[in-house]
Amino acid sequence: MSPIASTVTPTPPAPGPAGGGVAAAAAASRIETTAAHALLRDCFAAFHADACGLAKLSIETSNDLFEMDSLVTMEQTFAFKSRRRDWLARFDATLRERFEARIAGQRRKGRRPDAEQSLGTLRVLSDTDARKQSALGDVTRRLLDAARPEQEALDHRVAFLLDDPPSLEADNPFSPAYLLDAIGMTSRALYEDPRIWRTVMERVVSDFVIAIAKTYVKLNRMLAERGILPEIGAVLRARSELRPADDGQLLPLFNRLLNEVHPSLQAWRSLDRSAATAASYHLAPFASNPYAAAAAATPAAGADTPQKPGEFPRVDAMMACGALAGVLHTLDGWQRADPLADHGPTGIDASVTPVNRIPWIHAALAGRIPDATGRSSVDVVGFLFDYIIRDVAIPPRLRLAFDGLQVPILKVALSDPGFFAAKRHPARRLVNELAEAAIGAADDAAYDRAFHKTATAIIASIRAEFVLDTRVFDRACRTLKEFTDERLAEVAARAAPHVERATAQESRDTDRSQVRALIRDKVAAAEIPPDVRAFVDTVWADYLTQLRQTEGPAGHGFVAAVATLDDMLWSITLKARSGQKAKLSRMIPGLVRALRAGGAAVQVTGEPIKRFLDVLYELHIAAIRPYDGNRPEPGAKAAAALGNGAKGNVHDLIADLVLGTWFAFDRGGTWIHARLHWVSPLRAAYVFCGRGSADVLTFTPEVLAAETRAGRAALVTEPVPLFERAVSVTLEFLASQRARGAPEASRDGDAGASPARESSSAHSDPAQSGNSAAPPAQPRPAIPA
Repeated sequence: MSPIASTVTPTPPAPGPAGGGVAAAAAASRIETTAAHALLRDCFAAFHADACGLAKLSIETSNDLFEMDSLVTMEQTFAFKSRRRDWLARFDATLRERFEARIAGQRRKGRRPDAEQSLGTLRVLSDTDARKQSALGDVTRRLLDAARPEQEALDHRVAFLLDDPPSLEADNPFSPAYLLDAIGMTSRALYEDPRIWRTVMERVVSDFVIAIAKTYVKLNRMLAERGILPEIGAVLRARSELRPADDGQLLPLFNRLLNEVHPSLQAWRSLDRSAATAASYHLAPFASNPYAAAAAATPAAGADTPQKPGEFPRVDAMMACGALAGVLHTLDGWQRADPLADHGPTGIDASVTPVNRIPWIHAALAGRIPDATGRSSVDVVGFLFDYIIRDVAIPPRLRLAFDGLQVPILKVALSDPGFFAAKRHPARRLVNELAEAAIGAADDAAYDRAFHKTATAIIASIRAEFVLDTRVFDRACRTLKEFTDERLAEVAARAAPHVERATAQESRDTDRSQVRALIRDKVAAAEIPPDVRAFVDTVWADYLTQLRQTEGPAGHGFVAAVATLDDMLWSITLKARSGQKAKLSRMIPGLVRALRAGGAAVQVTGEPIKRFLDVLYELHIAAIRPYDGNRPEPGAKAAAALGNGAKGNVHDLIADLVLGTWFAFDRGGTWIHARLHWVSPLRAAYVFCGRGSADVLTFTPEVLAAETRAGRAALVTEPVPLFERAVSVTLEFLASQRARGAPEASRDGDAGASPARESSSAHSDPAQSGNSAAPPAQPRPAIPA
């Protein structure tokens, strides 16, 4: 059954910026326990089928397992082979038992469920046993590494369905830990000699390494298509591994990282230019600090307006902030009359280029901030604005809109602890929603004028009205929402005809859409050579569609054609063992006949099929050729193409796009930005809408992937709020500076790569950068080499 044949729809999430955080996403919707368990059972059916199928293949190609082991006798080898069918049956049963126990509420405990308790096992390992144990540990780590890119999202989705509290460690019954339990329990139960069971475990686990990512992609898609945390993948790609689960710990973490940065790098606080470069603070080239002079001229809090006789006593709101009252009073004055307005930086046109004021404000006021946490808050706001005003997703002219928010946001950060602790803080929401509304604004002159007018008015009202009451930001968010809702209604009206056409087309061609979904799962998380990919996406997709239309998904011919596809994909992977090579040799003649027959059924014969089979022949030769250390590991090419060390490939990225993702498209040399507005039920069509009235584009996932690879489409950003991206990039940057230290940073030619510049590799905005590649949006930021 297709993973999208039955759907459970959770309660729709509350309005607000998408991807505000893992916990927020999980809290946005809930489904009943019965429905949640039904989804988990569907997932287990897919997981179990993949796991048992791979285990069967691994065990069936294990004739060579003890060929070169002189310590294993022929009798032991024969005993091993005679019990392989028992191994498969027990593995099957163990997987089921462990899953049922977890569904019933029993969490996994300890290292493994069948801990060896016999005193006879407490002995010193021989050198051979130690090597085997070490090899088993190595392949286990490889399995964990291979699973990691997809496992985190699956952990969150499964925890959501099991209704586990966020404070509990993930206990996912589809995780490598449960898989290792089943492999280990089965192997140790059937083979008492450690030389046998360790070798069996090593072989089976190693075969799972190359397949685990594909299984997890399939499970994640199954749950995302049924509405279970669909944006979690984008959120996690943008989220730094340093980011605490509880944002209440965010400021303490920043404080610790800032204090651990090499002391000479902390000289940016006194506006040392060489240190600022190493620390990647972008300092405007002022001849002198305009804020220092303004601070000296600012009267004390409450001293500017004398009390009139008989007037009701006034209470200065700043006085409630204790030792920070004077600082906040000064910032309040600068919020309304910025000293920079009369003191422009040399060489910079402040009306065109955004200027990060926070370092200069820090230098002017740090001595009046009594605690280290307050000073760290200023630093963090400075780094965040370093990212924000250089975010490539926002048109350069509109980045100036954020200039007027710097002082108000700094006041919020100093006076309101909830700013860093609460994902739905109104000031954070405003920054996020302004950034989202700005994307692509330059593509349409009418929208650009309307947005600029609205944003300018909102920020002017904040500068005029905000003292300490953050309800000002709430009102600003409502004003902005009125503007964006009106535009979203216009977008929906423009997109409606395109949605209707795509829905009708998918309805007319359900079989082809189902085949496309099946193929996307089959080739997930794999580096498929272009010629093979083209054959699968065209010839074999046509053949599968034809069979499905004539005999249905359970028909013998359709099932056999799917098996042929599986065999072909397996045949082109590297074969390191004699058992695998022997199986491939036996498989090839029947595989070629089946491929020829499938091509002939859809009128693809002669030279086209010969060219493909020639390519396939070369791939088979490469698969069985002894590895010489020069060929890249499977998937390395895809990772290099995506950049940033990302795992996966562009087809997987496109297949899993979520609503709200922004792309840029080349239209005759002009790049336009468009947001993913609608995805068809079977994901056979994507409708993108830009800011302009004519900017509505429809793609199939396959065509969009081809456009992306050709450089005519590029990912701009996934639906992850600006503040979340900025926080994660800044955390990674500070950690890298802490690890590198001042001497190395100052020698490194890339030491000045700021959080903003690091983030630019996470976007791809050809309209600004000329980059035609399409890396995944906002991966975990790479630490500069």
